[in-house]
Amino acid sequence: MKLRPYFFEIVLYLNTAWVFWTVRGNALLTMKESAVNAGLQSLGATLIGMLLRFLLAWRRRHGRRYIAIVTSPRWLTDTFRLLVGMIFLGETYGWIKLLVPALHPVFYDAALYRIDAAIFFGMSPSIFFLQLFSNPRFLHFIDDAYLSFFFGGMLFALGFFFSIPKRRVRITFVTSSVLMWLSGAWLYMLIPSLGPAYRFPDVWFPYVKELPRTQLTQAMLMRNYQAVIRLVRGLGPEKITLSYGIAAFPSLHVATQVQIAMWMRKWWRPGAILFTLTAFFVFIGSMITGWHYLIDGIAGIALAWVSYAAAHWVARKEFRPSRARF
Repeated sequence: MKLRPYFFEIVLYLNTAWVFWTVRGNALLTMKESAVNAGLQSLGATLIGMLLRFLLAWRRRHGRRYIAIVTSPRWLTDTFRLLVGMIFLGETYGWIKLLVPALHPVFYDAALYRIDAAIFFGMSPSIFFLQLFSNPRFLHFIDDAYLSFFFGGMLFALGFFFSIPKRRVRITFVTSSVLMWLSGAWLYMLIPSLGPAYRFPDVWFPYVKELPRTQLTQAMLMRNYQAVIRLVRGLGPEKITLSYGIAAFPSLHVATQVQIAMWMRKWWRPGAILFTLTAFFVFIGSMITGWHYLIDGIAGIALAWVSYAAAHWVARKEFRPSRARF
């Protein structure tokens, strides 16, 4: 079996090389976090997806065929490469995001706020939706559900597509994800911003009882953000949490759900409806919780579509009929 690098691996590991050249020893210290958060969770989602697919195939009397595919050397090798890719994607994305204040220490929050106001009839959509949905019970629901929907949707998609028997679909899905997450990370670097809750904290502080989980998370991220700045300035050793970077533009919270919905249109229509609704919820919720501006969500939708289209264009080149196996 002849192995060749996939396009997502070339893109990913070039970015990874830059990260390790830039932060050297610090990146090695966070590899365990990446292995647990990205690697083990992806593996768990894949195994659950495989079990569910086997049960469905067995019910349709295709169980042996599915087992034959997922135990083939090609499928297992690809699975290993996908999981390793997830580890390095988590590592690389996390460090690019963390390095924003070190390499581009400016903020474009004021510009993003003005764009929001221009789009939304002269007012801030973040403040508008926060006040519109200010019912304490609804805010408690947003507080509990927002990140759960985001992470739950991601893990569901990983389990769904990593366990699928079609090689081209698995690889193209990961290509679209790598393009989206790394492009988003470099846009963080190009247009640094903190987000409404950090730029206008007085607006969100009165809602601490209604949004306790959100505001606790935002406080943890800000402490980590300040620790990164102290580390860069040489003010002493700092404990850095890789997944606690802060950046607003574009919203990858929204982009992730939109891209999953696009993938589901072909492979599971009910899932497309579910993730379209989830994307809408996350879009509105990202403004209510103060994570994002309106323009962040719009940019996230555009990024999801461009990454999805680019991945399929790459797949047409990468999986020519003479090369495709199954």
